Amino acid sequence: MALQGPRNRSIAARATLLLSLVIGLIFVAAGVSVYFDIREQTLSQTLVQLDSYSGQVSALQESRFARLGAAHRNARALLLAELASGDSNENARLFNRLFPSDGRGARRSIDLLFDGGQTPFGFVRGVGAFVRAEPDMQEKSLLLAATRVAHAVGEGVRPDLKSLYFFTPDNALIMFAPDRKDQLRFYRKTAPPSLDFQGETFARISTPQANPRRETRCTPLVHILYDRTGRTWTTGCMTPVDVGGRHIGTWGTSLLLEDLLGATELDGPPGADVVLVSTEGMLIRHPRYTRQSRAGAEKLLDLTATRDPALQALWAFVQRHGSAPFVGRARGLHAYVAMRRIPTPGWYVMVMQDESVLRAAATRALIRVGITAALCLVIQAVVVALLLRRYVRQPLKRLAEQTRDLTSRIEPGPVADFDDDLGGDEVQRLAHDFAVMSTRLTEAHEGLERQVAKRTEQLREANAELARLADFDALTSLPNRRRMIRDIEARLASSDASSLYMLLLDIDFFKHVNDTYGHLAGDRLLADVAADARAVLHPDDLFGRIGGEEFMAMIEAESLGEAWERTEHLRETLAGRRRKLDGSSDVAVTVSIGIAAAFPGASFSALYATADAALYDAKRNGRNQCSFGDAVVD
Repeated sequence: MALQGPRNRSIAARATLLLSLVIGLIFVAAGVSVYFDIREQTLSQTLVQLDSYSGQVSALQESRFARLGAAHRNARALLLAELASGDSNENARLFNRLFPSDGRGARRSIDLLFDGGQTPFGFVRGVGAFVRAEPDMQEKSLLLAATRVAHAVGEGVRPDLKSLYFFTPDNALIMFAPDRKDQLRFYRKTAPPSLDFQGETFARISTPQANPRRETRCTPLVHILYDRTGRTWTTGCMTPVDVGGRHIGTWGTSLLLEDLLGATELDGPPGADVVLVSTEGMLIRHPRYTRQSRAGAEKLLDLTATRDPALQALWAFVQRHGSAPFVGRARGLHAYVAMRRIPTPGWYVMVMQDESVLRAAATRALIRVGITAALCLVIQAVVVALLLRRYVRQPLKRLAEQTRDLTSRIEPGPVADFDDDLGGDEVQRLAHDFAVMSTRLTEAHEGLERQVAKRTEQLREANAELARLADFDALTSLPNRRRMIRDIEARLASSDASSLYMLLLDIDFFKHVNDTYGHLAGDRLLADVAADARAVLHPDDLFGRIGGEEFMAMIEAESLGEAWERTEHLRETLAGRRRKLDGSSDVAVTVSIGIAAAFPGASFSALYATADAALYDAKRNGRNQCSFGDAVVD
């Protein structure tokens, strides 16, 4: 048994397939719509989440620097209060005990101050000091007071801040850092007596010239002062101290990069990366590159000099959008980004999520919708097939049998044209029976339809010819006066009138041509002049014959001068051609042209009157010339 093709299937089967296809397409369209809707919702939620997280990171980082600033202000206030008590010889003796000379021209703190022990001002630990020049009485009191304040305030802010130090313009430094692994040996033991750090960034930003507002300022990422290996990176925040308008020193705190990067808030939300970039273009943190902790200079990526395309795009994005908070899609990074600036250090925090993460989330939702739609499609196909079989296929089958019976009655005897191989297609069976009944009627109708079609085509051609004759000149095939009026009025309404010019052309001595060479020669002349003028004019210029030997054109020009040049070129071209009117001798035929410049609100009649008057002047002044007409206002 051969398989039935699509045409031989029952109508119920075909309807089921068709409905399944249509409903399937609807499901596909709905799925696509759902995909984009979910994608937009996911994007919106993601951007809100990224922006919120970047705000949290920025706020948490800034809070560290805010606590640092508060500690510095407290230390400055305590130091000024200590200094207000005045100097004493006891301070000088105590200073000499705690900061003895190292025998090389400098003074350093005794080991007890770092290791821990009792001093005249209580138990002290974690303090190291270096004094380059021999201080006077006043500076000794200042350094002793700074030692007491550094220890007191420093103990109060541990472990949030791991260091607090005070340095003077004379290269004296008191530092509280009990948790430093190097135990401040550089300042207590090995620093050269000639150590001068006034040229370092942390000292420069503390001077009145660099910091006239005398506020807390932070350095960019720099190597720690004593580390010549380039493996320790830090940023320092400095708060200057002035007395009576004189800069006496600066409170400072160094934040090691590894401490900043150890924060858990930098881990980011699921699927997102948290990136830190300094104002100078140093990549502080990027999970997919080097996590910048204890890294040498070769690993702390300089975005301003990197050759990595992804990092170049990152730095370009920061430069382009760093002036304000940003939330949105970063095309060059192929990610969605929320970026904020941490005010005190001037760093940028970016929370980035790759575009593929959003696409994957939307795709997973689409797959769930697709599976549900497929199950619904199978169920509806089964239900539709059962319903169509009962309410469509069986009634059609009975109708086909009745139609066949009726056909056999109209034509007695067996129906020879009936095809038993039509299979299960009830509609084809029914159509076949009706075809046998209607054969003779069809032939008559077809003959009548052929006659009607023939007459209709003849009428259409006649109407087209009438329409052409109504708008075009039969001799020259140019638009006639009626068509020109309509086209020019439309051009005036839709274009800048100040750039439009109407030309009225008249063949000189045309009556003489008709009288001398005959009207057939005159007709040929009209056709030749029309063709030559049309060839000279621009394709978008309007040109037509408005009667007798008169032609009309509407041209565009940027100025009166350009309009005059174009018109003169037209006149010279027509006058320069020799024409054979009698079949032998060459005759020069000239034209006179009147020009009317259009103006805002100009009408056809006003321009025509102006051009006609100008044409009259050209004729009166000797013909074969152009003439500009004065505007006539309706």
